[in-house]
Amino acid sequence: MDVGRDLLVKQIRDFLNAEKVKLWLPPYTTSDKSKGECPDALIVKYSEKLGASPEEIAHILEELRLHALAKLDEREKFQSQGLATLRVRMAGPVSAEKASKKPMPLECKLNISGSELKDLVSTHYNISPFLLKMICRGRIITERQSLEDQEIKNGSDIMAILMTSSEAQIAGKEAEIAEVERARQSAEFLSARGDDDDDFDIQIADQNGKPLALPIEEKKALTLAMALHEKGRAALRTHKFSLALPLFLEADAEFSKCSSQILNSVDNYAILCLDIVWCYWQLKNLDQLPNADIRLQASEAGFKRSYGEKMERLAALKGGTGTEQALLMRLYLLQGIVAFHKGDIREAGILFNRAEFVLTLLHVDDNSLNEIMLMGFSEREARLGLRTKNGNVPSAVDFIMEKRKEKEEINKKGKQAWQQRVRGKKLGKTVGGALVNVDHFDSLVSMDFPPGAAAEALRQADNSINLAIEIINTRPELLSLPDPESKKIDISDDMIQQVVSLGFEVEFARRALEFSRGSIQRAVDQLLRTGGILPPPHLLASTSASASSASDSASHTSASSSESEASGAEDKEMKRQQKQEEKANLKSFMSDISEDYYDHLDLALVEERDILQTYKALIKDRSTSRTA
Repeated sequence: MDVGRDLLVKQIRDFLNAEKVKLWLPPYTTSDKSKGECPDALIVKYSEKLGASPEEIAHILEELRLHALAKLDEREKFQSQGLATLRVRMAGPVSAEKASKKPMPLECKLNISGSELKDLVSTHYNISPFLLKMICRGRIITERQSLEDQEIKNGSDIMAILMTSSEAQIAGKEAEIAEVERARQSAEFLSARGDDDDDFDIQIADQNGKPLALPIEEKKALTLAMALHEKGRAALRTHKFSLALPLFLEADAEFSKCSSQILNSVDNYAILCLDIVWCYWQLKNLDQLPNADIRLQASEAGFKRSYGEKMERLAALKGGTGTEQALLMRLYLLQGIVAFHKGDIREAGILFNRAEFVLTLLHVDDNSLNEIMLMGFSEREARLGLRTKNGNVPSAVDFIMEKRKEKEEINKKGKQAWQQRVRGKKLGKTVGGALVNVDHFDSLVSMDFPPGAAAEALRQADNSINLAIEIINTRPELLSLPDPESKKIDISDDMIQQVVSLGFEVEFARRALEFSRGSIQRAVDQLLRTGGILPPPHLLASTSASASSASDSASHTSASSSESEASGAEDKEMKRQQKQEEKANLKSFMSDISEDYYDHLDLALVEERDILQTYKALIKDRSTSRTA
């Protein structure tokens, strides 16, 4: 991208519009649309105003004339034939041959689907359509809807992102699913999992890292949006911008479904808007994001809402403002870039100076960084600590230790609450519809009541511990109920021998020990109650549970036939395999997502510094050439 020339073209176009110069009419264009005459006075005037050579001004004027004629032809063709012209620009890891500076004009009807458009583009560039993501005006073009239904019009700019083969993960001959689609599927599945999920604890935290209590449906919507955003950030960290942008746009679509009240309670949407504009810039397609300035305004408003007009809320919450200032530096930089390309050089200069000031505040001394790292802290912790405490090493170390302690405490409480929810789900619901009180259950078990009896009694007693004790004492059949939290226990030969030595058979001794989760005393009591004979574990659980018909959650019906038993076993195995597959997919999805709240703030700002210097140099050169 030739930033200086792009600005020059923009300024000349603005001058032409202001002076109502129509290059497609005489004297600039002849009747047969050939090049006419361009007054030397006009060229000299623009040359003096803009500090560019007359030859360059003349060349740009001719480019703009040809562009205007092409637009007129396209408009006429659309009105007469209904044939729209779209301008397609390739992005991502493309060859120099495909990555032309000028967009490729593509003619098509607007009633075709997004999938058909993708086929047209892939044919032109000789690329598999399964490796393309199509984007227009900051939205992913869906494959099933028509272009007109997606508000794509004649003359629209289209960005075609090429996914690398490793990112696309070709999955078969007939269907290839890109990582974006797989990530969305995993994110949707993750958002659908409840608070009491056995494998994943899903928490949405505020700016201080503390979990937010949200209604179930709202939490699902926000979880989906945030999961897609975090997956995109994982790609962003490895500079996979062509993968990150589609994920960000998917997240943006989901955030739009959340209430403003929810969005105001977290800073994620403000960061997402910043990430989207940053991605467009990295893909050299910032001009294809027509609402870049609006997104950056939303980002700035979100930061002010979260951190305060002058970051005072942030200082009160976290004891410093250095870490979040990194986001503001990138915000000011991007705002300056957008203003620059709009031709507002004065505003761009102000924003670049603001970004430079924040960058100075965020400078971290290498010696201080190494000093803290030698104490055993990570580079990320050291950098964030020094920025938060303005380079003071002792204060930075104290801050790091404090944040570690806070994180451990929050994680500990969150894990305990999650484990309680998971256990409550396993224990079932009471007759009143509430989950069994886990603390009451633990109290009964500590009194040496069997876990199965304790859970069933609490279900029947609607969590009244006194009534539960009374139920157990008057219903001895409950003592044989299986443990609702049972896990397979390794039964040793020594344990079996101790039970066998009391006169019981080996197989029945093993079954009793498995049923009692390795408790020799409970195994013996069980065998004494049943006359030393026990059916297989699955029949034992079924028979014992059926004795307590007062609660639906504890009742089981033994299989009526071997055929139904086989069918049930098959269904159970299929569900088990499906759960394992879902768990594996989720683990893969979560593998590169950071669990650290501060991860998104750890910006080295090296690239931002280079970009800032480039644009400030352009402004300086422009000022010098105009005064020369």
